[in-house]
Amino acid sequence: MKKICKCMLIVMLALLMLLPAASQIAQAATIVDLPIVYVLGKYNPVYNKDETEVLYPLNPPIAETVKDNARELYAAYQVAHQTNSDAAWKSFADKIYNVIAPRYEAVMMDGNGNPRNGTHTLPNALPQTKTRSFWLHDYQFAYDSRLDPYENARLLNTYINNVLAVTGKKQVQLIGRCLGSTVVSTYLTEYGCSKVKTCIFYAPAFNGVYMMDGFFTGDLDLNYSKIQTFLKKGYSDELGNFDTLRSVADALDKFSLWGWGVDSANDALQKSAKYLFPRLTLAIFGTWPGHWAMISKDAFNKALQTTLSDTKTYAGLISKVKRYQTNVMAKFPQTLENCRQQGMRVAIFSKYNIPMIPLSPASDMQADGTVQLTTMSLGATSGVVGGTLSNAYINSLKDKNMGDFVSESKANGKSIYLDSRTNATAVRRSNYLSKDNMVDASTCQYPDYTWFLKNCPHARYPSEINQLFLTIFRSPTQYTVTTDPNFPQFMVFDKDNDKVNPVTGPDAGKVEEQTSSSSFFKKIADWIIDFSNKIMKFLGITR
Repeated sequence: MKKICKCMLIVMLALLMLLPAASQIAQAATIVDLPIVYVLGKYNPVYNKDETEVLYPLNPPIAETVKDNARELYAAYQVAHQTNSDAAWKSFADKIYNVIAPRYEAVMMDGNGNPRNGTHTLPNALPQTKTRSFWLHDYQFAYDSRLDPYENARLLNTYINNVLAVTGKKQVQLIGRCLGSTVVSTYLTEYGCSKVKTCIFYAPAFNGVYMMDGFFTGDLDLNYSKIQTFLKKGYSDELGNFDTLRSVADALDKFSLWGWGVDSANDALQKSAKYLFPRLTLAIFGTWPGHWAMISKDAFNKALQTTLSDTKTYAGLISKVKRYQTNVMAKFPQTLENCRQQGMRVAIFSKYNIPMIPLSPASDMQADGTVQLTTMSLGATSGVVGGTLSNAYINSLKDKNMGDFVSESKANGKSIYLDSRTNATAVRRSNYLSKDNMVDASTCQYPDYTWFLKNCPHARYPSEINQLFLTIFRSPTQYTVTTDPNFPQFMVFDKDNDKVNPVTGPDAGKVEEQTSSSSFFKKIADWIIDFSNKIMKFLGITR
C-alpha cells in the first residue's frame, strides 16, 4: 500500500510538473507566428548608374545651398519689394529656381515617370532563411520612392514570394508606414490579400497629404495665427528644434513685427508663386509618380492642370498618376473591406495634436505634423489642431440615431443600445469619443480596429507600439481597441520617456504652449528687448 501511494504521489508530482508545460505548448499553438514584411515610409538612397555617388538625399542639404546664395536672393527680393513690378517678382522667382532646381536635376524622372540615366536604389537583398519567432524588422522592403506605386507593388509581390519561399509559410504579416501605405494599398489592389494574414497601417496616407497639395496646385498660404500655433504647439522629429525660431518670434512679436513679417513673406510668396510654381515643383519631385500618390483626390485635377500642363511631354506620367488615383486611392476603402471579408485582419494607427507646417489653407487640420488625421484614420471626425469638438457635436453623439439604451450592458467593454428601428444592438457612438473631446472615432471605416496616438510626431515610432504590433500579429483572432486595456483606442505619447499612456481626460498629454527657450538664444532676445526698451524710453517713444 505504501508503495502504491508512493507511486501515485510520483504520478501526481509528474502531472503537476507537466501541466504548466502542456499549457505553454497549447498556448504556443494558438500564437500566429508568420513572417512580417515591413514596407517603410522613409526614402531610400538613390544612386547614379555606377553606384559611385548618392544622388538623393541631397548632400549638402538644399538648405545649405539656399544659405550660400542668401545674399543674392535677398538682393533680388529687395528690388521686387521696392518696385513691386511683375518683372521684378519674376526675376526674384527665377533666382530661387536657378538656385534650387539644379540640385535635383539628376534625380528627375522622364516624361513617362521612369528613372533617367540609370539612377536607381539598391535592390532588396534575398530574404534570410527563418522558420519561427519572426520579428518586426526581419524583412524590410526597400523601394525607390520616385517610382510608380504599381511598379513598387510588383517588386513587393516578388519580395513576398521570396519571403514565403525561405520561411516555408503560406502567408505573411504586412506593415505599411506613411508612403509605404501607398505601396501596400496598390499591392492589395493589384494582387489581392490571399498571402496576407494581417495588415497594419501606421500613419498612412490613404487620401494623400494635404500639405503636399499646395506645391502641386500653387495654393500656398502663410497665415500669422497658424504659424503662431505651429510654433507654440508643434514639434517634429523631421524638422528639429524650434527653440531658436521661437526666441526670435517672441522678440519680434513684442514689437508687433512678427505679424508684419509674416504678412510681408506671404505677400512675396503670392506675388512670386505664379512664376515659381509649378516649374519648381516639377523640377524637384513633380516627375515622381510616387509623390503624385500623395496628392489628395480633392486637389488632383487642379494639380494635373497646374504642374503637368504639358500633356504631350508628360503623357506617360499622367497615365500612371491617373491610374493610381482612379484604381487605388478612390477605391481603396472598398478594396480594404473586400480583403477583410476574405479573412485579412486590419489594424490602423493614426496620430493627432501636432500642427502641420503652416504653408497651406488646410494646415490647421488635426494632424501628426505631416498627414491629416481624417486621412490616416479613414474618416475620424475632429476639430482643428489643439481644439476640441463642439459641445453640440459631443451632445449629438449621445442622442443621434439612438434607440433604447441597454442599461449597464457591455459588449467588448463598450456600452451597447437597442436600435428600436431595426431591433438590433449596436455600440453607442459616444464610446468612441476621446476623453480629451478632440476625436470621434465612430465615423472611421473601422472604429474597432483604429487606434489614435496623441502628441506623437509623424516620424516617431514609440517602442511600446512595436510590442503592440507584435501582439496584434501573434493574436489568434482579430485584435480590437478593447482587447487590451493597456493599449486602448486613444493613447498619449510621452516623448521624454518614450512611453504611451491612455488618454484619461481633457488635460491628458496637454502640450504646454511653448515660449522662448531658456537657451542662449533667449538670453540674446531678452537682452535686445530690454536694451531697445531703454533706448525708446530715453527718447520718449511709447508703443
